Amino acid sequence: MKKNFNYILLIFMVSFNLRLGISSVSPLITVIKKDLSLTNFQASLLTSIPVICMGIFAFCVIFFEQRFGKKNSIFFLLLLLGLGTLSRSIFTNYFYLLFTAFIIGFCVAIIGPLLSGFIKQEFPENSGLLIGIYSLAMGLGSTFASGFASILAALFDGNWNKSLAIWGILSLISAIFWKNKVTNDSSTTKVDQKIHLPLRNTTAWKMALFFGIQSGIFYSLITWLVEFFKFKEMSNQESVILLTAFTAMQMAFSFIIPAVMDKFDNNKVWIYICCFSMIGGMLLLSSYDRLEIFLFAVLLLAFSTGGLFPIALLLPLKFVHSPVEASVWTSMIQAFGYMIGGIVPILIGVLIDATDNYLVYSIIIGILFILVLNILLPNRKVTNKNVG
Repeated sequence: MKKNFNYILLIFMVSFNLRLGISSVSPLITVIKKDLSLTNFQASLLTSIPVICMGIFAFCVIFFEQRFGKKNSIFFLLLLLGLGTLSRSIFTNYFYLLFTAFIIGFCVAIIGPLLSGFIKQEFPENSGLLIGIYSLAMGLGSTFASGFASILAALFDGNWNKSLAIWGILSLISAIFWKNKVTNDSSTTKVDQKIHLPLRNTTAWKMALFFGIQSGIFYSLITWLVEFFKFKEMSNQESVILLTAFTAMQMAFSFIIPAVMDKFDNNKVWIYICCFSMIGGMLLLSSYDRLEIFLFAVLLLAFSTGGLFPIALLLPLKFVHSPVEASVWTSMIQAFGYMIGGIVPILIGVLIDATDNYLVYSIIIGILFILVLNILLPNRKVTNKNVG
């Protein structure tokens, strides 16, 4: 029981670190642009490069799994993540910031799938609850980093680089705890078996599309919700309140829904509920112009996105047989998924320009794709011969 508690705490700590280096940049981007004389394009790379790397370098999971094992790999990558982030306090030129953004994206790309495999290995009967903790911790980390970035910069007399760097301390602390509690276990081993990405498995590709579309919908809502509410003649204060309510409720549901799924385990039913919740929320947004209706619509959107993200993380754990397969499947799904997720907001922006309708039709089209994928996903676990 003590070991389980320690592992749950460590999963929370590691997950908390996975968005700190990305989310801490956005609130300070205006100051960074001014101090370093950057264009908007140059500034955008500081947040987009980690996300791109999260897609590209997820393919490296197989190498780390085979060479070091998942537990040692997570330790090494947490150290690298912490040192790379902390070094932002010393080097402040633009190209070094790009380099650290690359390091952050590289580390996060590999830690995420390995952590999913670790959950599959240590908590095979409670993976929903642990994925919920994983999702909640990432959301909290993102919220803390973005919320305190400007405050920390003010405490450091306007030194934004120190505000960006200080989050590296948490990664190093997490690495130390991980080393003491996990990598010293006798179960820490390298993987000797030859493992492959499931590139010829249609189920894996369906999951990658599922992950990408739900991710793209979430990023699109974050990008366009405030503009949508202004389009609906909400005040700036009301728009910010609605966006804050969305992110807070989404974070809560990302823990509650996968935890409940451990008791009522039917992926397809939960996906249907989340999809129809999204459609209901979008129809309410398009049909009414009242704040209280918008609040209820935001609740439905938060329920949907809060459920679809952890379900996307949970699907490969439920469809494969071993922790190694869980890591490898997750690496492929997230690699292609994040690439797709990065394209979706751009496509939605094009649709908004073409239709003059913020979000509604675009998001519903995305949800319809997810409904089709849900129909196509099998009800049972894949067989061994299909893995890889």
